[in-house]
Amino acid sequence: MRLIHTATGTPLADFIETVEPADGTPAQVLLPHTDQAGFQDEAGNAFTNWHYTARVRFEKSSDKRHLPLTTFQLPSGQTEVDLSLIPSGPAAMPTLAPVAAVTSINGRTGAIDTRLNDARTPEAMFTGTITYVAGAPTSAAVVWPDGTTGVYTGTASTAFPGSIDSYTLTHGTQTYTQPPVTRDTNGNITNQPAIVLS
Repeated sequence: MRLIHTATGTPLADFIETVEPADGTPAQVLLPHTDQAGFQDEAGNAFTNWHYTARVRFEKSSDKRHLPLTTFQLPSGQTEVDLSLIPSGPAAMPTLAPVAAVTSINGRTGAIDTRLNDARTPEAMFTGTITYVAGAPTSAAVVWPDGTTGVYTGTASTAFPGSIDSYTLTHGTQTYTQPPVTRDTNGNITNQPAIVLS
């Protein structure tokens, strides 16, 4: 077998393992995982993420049979590999490709706005003095997770004290608006429109 460093394609070592299984039993070889630490090349540099290239030859008396070269990896957690199930041929070298950024959703350009999730729970961003009307928070300064400051303004429910029917949150030049919700006779929200960014 030959150990090849996957990232560079550099041969690391050659070794021969002779296995003599009993008739009807599989041949087994113990190998280190290809992503484990603790290995060095001839120059003393640490390396991981290599792959094995196996050249298998069966011999019985004068009968000899060669199998095609097989290339494989054994990542941590994998306990066995059956060489007869691996396609022959060289391993493909790993490649890195840039992932395209999403720049628009439903016609809105710019990066996807992850702040919408934060805007759903404005009270988690309150800081400083909070003003209440009928038990509901109607104004407060906020600090967003990215450190940007803003202002929260809520509209208290007239029918259900302590509840907010709508609110706005500012983040720089942007405003997140929760349009008025609909409540049933018990004050439970039965319809909550999506937050609007403007």
